[in-house]
Amino acid sequence: MLHARKPSEEEQTELQQMRRQAVGRVSQRAHMILLSIQGQSVPVLAVIFQTSRVTVRFWIKRYNAEGPEGLYDEPRSGRPSKVNASVQETLVDCLEEDPLEEGSVATFWTVAMLVLVVIDKLSISLSFSTVHSLLRKMGLRWGRPRLAMPIKTDPDKAQKQWQIAKAVVEAPEKVAVLYSDESRIEWLPIVRAMWHWVGQQIRIPTPGSNDTRALFGALNIRTGQWTYLVREHLRKEDFIAFLEHLLTVYVEVPIILIVDSYSSHTAHLVRDWLGEHPRLQLYYLPKYCSDLNPVENIWLRLKNKVAANRLYGSFQFLLDTVARFFQEMTREQALEWAAV
Repeated sequence: MLHARKPSEEEQTELQQMRRQAVGRVSQRAHMILLSIQGQSVPVLAVIFQTSRVTVRFWIKRYNAEGPEGLYDEPRSGRPSKVNASVQETLVDCLEEDPLEEGSVATFWTVAMLVLVVIDKLSISLSFSTVHSLLRKMGLRWGRPRLAMPIKTDPDKAQKQWQIAKAVVEAPEKVAVLYSDESRIEWLPIVRAMWHWVGQQIRIPTPGSNDTRALFGALNIRTGQWTYLVREHLRKEDFIAFLEHLLTVYVEVPIILIVDSYSSHTAHLVRDWLGEHPRLQLYYLPKYCSDLNPVENIWLRLKNKVAANRLYGSFQFLLDTVARFFQEMTREQALEWAAV
């Protein structure tokens, strides 16, 4: 029995859009295909749309071969097409401009608005379906945009990078140069994309109630030595506890510690502690530049291997697995993963 093939997500959205907004027969064809996808037979569709079974089969086959675009009428012989280079250039110019700057009351372009622009600027009247087809031939698709984080730059970025580079280059060989960062480990599994059979989406069990711990880590970029500490929270007091831990690991050795500008790193309590422990010098990475911290890559490796798509029988078992991961991580691996 002939049915319309399952559409992609983009095709499904376009079919729904055509059903609601396309003109006349194109709207009916889109509706016909949507019902066929849902399992309606050709004879039933012929009755619903008061047409022949041959016509229904024709449009299903056209859709299966060409997608939603195949539901539009093909150009027929007759008077010359109104679509020319000027029309395309006008559409491109419009799409590259903000509609509000062109006098529109809308914040994004629609087919109806573009039809009116062509009439206003070129005195050419085009149908909605003609403009819609032209936009697709030009490589455009109707789709939902994605939200994006604003691009921010630290005005002191160059100065901070220079200070770090200068301190590292001029530091004597005995000085420990460390990059540090924090992360969280949760009992609730991290969900990552994975292969699964069609129609058999994997279900990852949850613990019912979540538990978390803060992980503080520091990588010695000269030796590859890794130091970490598990704490209850990510507060300034916990950060100071980690700093004190580093002093016990690197006994009587000057330490250069490079961190980001997280609030717990810049707190007055931390600055007072640093004043009392001059053996440890703190340097701050530029804001909005987490990619400059190589420890981020260590956390990524840890979570992909230990926490992704996996529920542990107990939270302590998860913490033990984290400890084993770091015990098995060699210094060479740490430097390689961090890409130092």
